[in-house]
Amino acid sequence: MSEGSTEARTDADQVLWRGRLLRRAAQLTALATLFAAVFSTLLPWLRSWSTFGFHDWDVQTSHRELVRRGLLQHGELPWWNPFACGGFPAWGFVEGGTIVVSPWLPLYLTLPMSVALRLETLGMALLGAFGAYVLAGRFTRSFAARALVVALWAVNGRFGLQTAAGHTWHLAYAWMPWCLAFYEQARKPDGRARDLVLGAGALAMLVYGGGIYPLPHTALLLGLYAAGLAITERSVRPLSTLALMGTAGIGLSAPKLLPLLDGFGKAPRLIASTERLDLGAFLTTLTSRQQDFYDRPARVTPYGWHEWGMYIGVAGVVVLLVGLALRSERRERVLKLVGLLFVVLGFGAFHPSAPWTLLHEHVPVFRSQHVPSRFLYPAVLILGLVAAASLGRVILRQAVRRPWLDLVAALAVVPLALDIAAVAQLPMRSAMWMVPPDRIPEAESFRFVKDPPFQYKRRDWAGPMYLAMLGNTGVLNCYGTPPFDRRGALSMRDPAHRGEVFVEGKGVARLVSWTFNSATIDVEEARAGDRLVYNMNFDEGWRADRGRVVNQGDRVAVELPEGTSRITLRYRPPGLLAGLGLAAVTGAGLFGLWRRERRLRGGARSGGAA
Repeated sequence: MSEGSTEARTDADQVLWRGRLLRRAAQLTALATLFAAVFSTLLPWLRSWSTFGFHDWDVQTSHRELVRRGLLQHGELPWWNPFACGGFPAWGFVEGGTIVVSPWLPLYLTLPMSVALRLETLGMALLGAFGAYVLAGRFTRSFAARALVVALWAVNGRFGLQTAAGHTWHLAYAWMPWCLAFYEQARKPDGRARDLVLGAGALAMLVYGGGIYPLPHTALLLGLYAAGLAITERSVRPLSTLALMGTAGIGLSAPKLLPLLDGFGKAPRLIASTERLDLGAFLTTLTSRQQDFYDRPARVTPYGWHEWGMYIGVAGVVVLLVGLALRSERRERVLKLVGLLFVVLGFGAFHPSAPWTLLHEHVPVFRSQHVPSRFLYPAVLILGLVAAASLGRVILRQAVRRPWLDLVAALAVVPLALDIAAVAQLPMRSAMWMVPPDRIPEAESFRFVKDPPFQYKRRDWAGPMYLAMLGNTGVLNCYGTPPFDRRGALSMRDPAHRGEVFVEGKGVARLVSWTFNSATIDVEEARAGDRLVYNMNFDEGWRADRGRVVNQGDRVAVELPEGTSRITLRYRPPGLLAGLGLAAVTGAGLFGLWRRERRLRGGARSGGAA
């Protein structure tokens, strides 16, 4: 080989090496941007670890405490919540038991509650940010473009306001980009069963995580995207892939989903939604830096600013508009239309035939929703993907001659991400200020009182549920539960109160043991036909080992045999066993699909080698 050829090869190797080094630097910059945005937004919560959150955080903390206490004290899962409003089906409530099927459960079982709350929030923020990064990677190889999606969406102003308010269901949006990312891989001709399984699992986590808004929004996004792809590609594969992934997601989530449907059937959450947003207020929500919790930089009604604000900055708005204007590929054009529809939905009921008005009136799942401005959060994710794909193509095309361009672009994303995080941080600063009393005496036996018996040192708008739970006390005048009407439990100070258990008739009842989901009662001197009454709201999930459970004035009652007996009442969520069976069948089916794919791929490799 000539000396000139050797030198040319050495120069080519150096160019290749510099290109790889610059690409790795762009990747590290993008990942650093992700971490910086998340930790900057959550920084106020990480300075102090002992306080609790205001607004809706107390009731969300009580839902988590029920899981923790149930497992550690009684070795049982949170099927029933006896502490709120006389008792209600916790597992059949969308926001109940959300840390049971969750990576954060070990935190709640081992760490102080105030610490676990912060780590769950931080973990979900990171999960959503990484999901946005991975999803963007399905549309562009540019690391700067991927970081752009994270900066615009993951922890923007809406995340800060909703998280500060204690709307923990908003954290479930972290699963949305994962659902779309796995679907995007699974729908390809060479899509693998692994992506289908993971996509189904991400959908199921939206159910287990209490995603009352994120789940329908994700389903609508996937459905519209798949339908658009089916039309533009003239193929049924996008729809069949989504049908299979969605069916598997339903099956995996069935242990929670079926009790939820039972709960919604008994206490339907039907909410009128006439809110609307005008163009001026819309731009203000995106660009005004006045985004603290009690701010109101635009005239919007009803509800506080936490239901409207979503700062992404003027630069963020410009980026999205540029993305809309640039040339798009076929799948991006579909996403562009879906994103624009979500934006229009976010304007609410501005006309009798507005998309939100029609969706709310005619699609049952959306009749339980209001505040349509919440559609704007996924809209930013969708349109951010469009912008990332278009801008990423421009960057990579120019990077052939300017290999440093992606790194420079990634560095340019950093100030945008930090600016958005700085504004998202504003409501977070004033969210975790509640201090519990120094001592909360725990009642030896459970009882009901009318109003919350304990208060934080500085009171908030609603009576604390978490503190009452620490005191082993149920509260009748509560909040944060389904809108059910069957409330028969009585306060211990009610003149009609006859004890937590008693016999309607001649017998005598004595409570022997008690857990959240059960009560064991000894009965003496009962006559046939007398009823044992348990001072707990009635639900069809209550069962007795002896006798038939009936509704006695919206309280749990059991028809007694004559004489002496021991009755054990237990609560099991309606639909739980069927859900467990369906989940087992679904899991077996997905495992079989994965095994079959492995055999086929193994056979193909063997054939190729031969």
